[in-house]
Amino acid sequence: MVILRALMKKRRDSCSIACVTACAALVAIALGCASGGATGPRSARHFDFFGAATPNDDKVDPWYPKVVEWQGRMQSEGKRLPPTDRSLRSSEHSGKLLMTMSAFRDEERRDVAKRVTDWAQHLARRYYKWDPNSQDPNFDHWPTVGELLGNNGDDCDGLDLIAYQLLREFGFPPDSLFRAVLRRNRDKANHMVTLWFEDPKDPWVLDATGAVTFEMRLFSQLEGWTPTKIFNERTQFAPAEVGSRPSAAHRE
Repeated sequence: MVILRALMKKRRDSCSIACVTACAALVAIALGCASGGATGPRSARHFDFFGAATPNDDKVDPWYPKVVEWQGRMQSEGKRLPPTDRSLRSSEHSGKLLMTMSAFRDEERRDVAKRVTDWAQHLARRYYKWDPNSQDPNFDHWPTVGELLGNNGDDCDGLDLIAYQLLREFGFPPDSLFRAVLRRNRDKANHMVTLWFEDPKDPWVLDATGAVTFEMRLFSQLEGWTPTKIFNERTQFAPAEVGSRPSAAHRE
């Protein structure tokens, strides 16, 4: 029995040593991966990434004319992908790469817009402030983003800026985002929403307070509401039902 116990103890000690050795090896491997496999101290290299480029000297900056030529072509064709409904049979865009990239972009934008709508409604419930002048255009004050934040809340015409500003921060094209005053047909009450014109003829409605809709949906899916004003920081439009009268635009 004494011999057996000694053998078992020796076996346990051997296993413990093996486990410790294996763990140490794993740690060493992990540290090597984290440090990029470097075996010595890193060199302290710093760069001024925005130093002045040198034109007209191929020896100093051989890439300068190449960059200028590329920039010119990029500026002439625009910076955004064309909409997915653009013909892929044209001489400009004949492959499936455009469709694949544009479809992914549009899907991700819709997902972001839906999450922004949900989040804006969550915040609006906490920061809503009743304004007795909200239905009187002569006395109702529409805050800027700075005024909304400084006042720590507002009614619909201020809280709507949550969705509007966040979409701008997320890089949505400025010419596709507008604020809109909608009129409820049954009682002429007014409400402010954000419109995202992914489709120029049928925008998505983002309603921070949920008076028109609790989820992001197309304007064509709404019932009982009429747009009376569309605007952003630089432009405003007077919407008109197709066939009744032309829309008028006013530059500020």
